[in-house]
Amino acid sequence: MKKFIKIIKWFVPGLRIKRWVILLLVGLLLILLSSPYVFKEENIILKVIHTISFTVGVVALIGGISNLIRSLFDAIYPGKSKELIDIIYEKRFLAKGPKIVAIGGGTGLSTILEGLKEYTSNITAIVTVADEGGSSGRLREEFGILPPGDIRNCLVSLAEAPQLMRDLFQYRFEGGDGIKGHSFGNLFITAMTQITGSFQDAVKESSIVLAIRGRVIPSSLSKIQLKAEYYDGTQKIGEDKIPEEEKSISKICLIPSDAKSNPEAVEAIREAEIIILGPGSLFTSVLPNLLMKQIQEGIAKREVMKLYICNVMTQHGETDGFTASDHLKMLLDHAGEGIVNCCLISSGRLKYRLLVKYAQERSFPVIFDRERIKNMGISVFEADVVSKSNYLRHDPSKVAKEIINIYNHNKKEWPELRNK
Repeated sequence: MKKFIKIIKWFVPGLRIKRWVILLLVGLLLILLSSPYVFKEENIILKVIHTISFTVGVVALIGGISNLIRSLFDAIYPGKSKELIDIIYEKRFLAKGPKIVAIGGGTGLSTILEGLKEYTSNITAIVTVADEGGSSGRLREEFGILPPGDIRNCLVSLAEAPQLMRDLFQYRFEGGDGIKGHSFGNLFITAMTQITGSFQDAVKESSIVLAIRGRVIPSSLSKIQLKAEYYDGTQKIGEDKIPEEEKSISKICLIPSDAKSNPEAVEAIREAEIIILGPGSLFTSVLPNLLMKQIQEGIAKREVMKLYICNVMTQHGETDGFTASDHLKMLLDHAGEGIVNCCLISSGRLKYRLLVKYAQERSFPVIFDRERIKNMGISVFEADVVSKSNYLRHDPSKVAKEIINIYNHNKKEWPELRNK
């Protein structure tokens, strides 16, 4: 009985399927009836009639098939912004892209993810969970969850969902008792954590809602804090408080020091063809992920492309006066020699008016000391990857293109990639 009901449903008016099935069958019937006579019929008039009939059948068959596919696709994906062939091409093409692991946090990581998703869907973003400021810090304290802010930004960057949905996740409430300053995405992930009982599951469900290319995972499932040690011997605990001291940082540590990394992060690193560190806040976004032993050792063991994307500008309170080699030295000092084997430095011209604006915030261009980096045994790649917007930061498309170019042209440099 149930099978009969299912069959009947196909004949319900308004499905926009029957007409194309009928057209398809009519076309097929005309082809079958006419094809035997097209080449054998000697009567010229009958031959013309059968040829016309055969041609009409072919047109009807093609029209029926194409419109049937389009009708089914429209029903499954209403309001699509791309053509079916474009979507199929992207899915097939992107699925063959390199396996990329991008590690960091803040706006730096989300920026490069936006560009990389145009080249591959095999992306894993490993995101820091040491954030204690703003909306994330409040939710972390009030609900005892991992900070959702950086993860939300990465989800939105990888999203294929309509722009309205992405804007919704980034919307920040400007008023209202208790919700002022919170973003909708942060509250959504918090609510999903309460429903699923797991922050990890909440991120996965949010990924489905936003239809992301790739996946976003926290670097650790433990509640961790950052502790900074300054050159004057003082210390400070709290990711949001570390830059406020305006002192030179000598070392960054995790609390607890033996915090465990997320097993999914370690597995992603084990399978990666490209591992990317940065850009972003060196001490509070990039390094926290690398201080966990399993992640640190997992990267060090791999003989693949391990690229550090150096910041365009110094960050007041963290990297004042740092050159490009200083950034790399801190990476090596904290995570070991095997953590990186190449770096990307921006060589683009910076707008004077923006330099003046950043100087007022005590942020200056990172000096590119090429020879010092080469003496460290690290390959150097230069490119104009600066955005032409009102901010001195990396351009998603330019950075992604350069990463893929480096990967394609230098595979023989890294043993695990030679046969790729």
